Amino acid sequence: MLQNDAVRTLQYDSEIRVAQQSSNTEPRVYDSHVSITSQPRPAPEVPRIPLPISTVTGSRTFIPLAGYDCLADLPSVHIEQTFELNDSLTAVSSENRYVVRSPLGDAIFAASESSTEKNRLVWGAGRPFQMHLLDKTHQEALVFRKKLALGSLCCRPKNLEIWIPPGNVLGRVVQSPTFMKPVFYIEDGNTNDPVFCVEGPSNSGFCCFCLPKESFFRIHSGGDMRASIDHKWVNSKSQYTTNIYFKDSKLTAKERALILGAAFLLEYMYFQTRF
Repeated sequence: MLQNDAVRTLQYDSEIRVAQQSSNTEPRVYDSHVSITSQPRPAPEVPRIPLPISTVTGSRTFIPLAGYDCLADLPSVHIEQTFELNDSLTAVSSENRYVVRSPLGDAIFAASESSTEKNRLVWGAGRPFQMHLLDKTHQEALVFRKKLALGSLCCRPKNLEIWIPPGNVLGRVVQSPTFMKPVFYIEDGNTNDPVFCVEGPSNSGFCCFCLPKESFFRIHSGGDMRASIDHKWVNSKSQYTTNIYFKDSKLTAKERALILGAAFLLEYMYFQTRF
């Protein structure tokens, strides 16, 4: 069940234009004899509501068939956590909510966590959860699923799965056992082959648990820099944001969605302070 908070986040964001579905017309009732000339056919499958964005980018035109297609051609995306008053008045952290924005500040996704109060109390930021990302049409575009994992050396490595409706695995982000710096691999959901390597700052402390608040991660494949993720303070918003910069303009929408999943895993592993 999707969280109402995510829907409200989209409704109250001034930059969102919600696509309206056409209402079903009332069935026509005849008061006289009607001859049937053809057999009734099943109604065609209702297509996905189109995203209320311009589909003309640069010199090409594309039709967004999935919710994450709106990530195509964006130079960067920025993840902002939303806070409410009851979060600071209760001892147990509530389910996190985020807004994923474009470089111009437009809201692309509203992300809403789904987890139990017991897991939040016992496991803190390492808790298992599902993160539902709704696009501008209030449809589910991506789902991030994180299972309970205690570590990468002697226990099950921490990982996050990226799913797309109606239930297909797009890929996963898996932690690599390292001592001096955080290393993750982004794998393809079909072949399980590594697509990208995510490397954090060196000398991060024992088992890479002590990252500074402002950190930088490199995302590369075959030695070539493809993207980067950083976590830094933004004075204009008076909060920390997690930022993704796509260095390679040839990255597909699927690859960008996988990198977005990696950014959420890093957010929970290193930058969550509320337990």
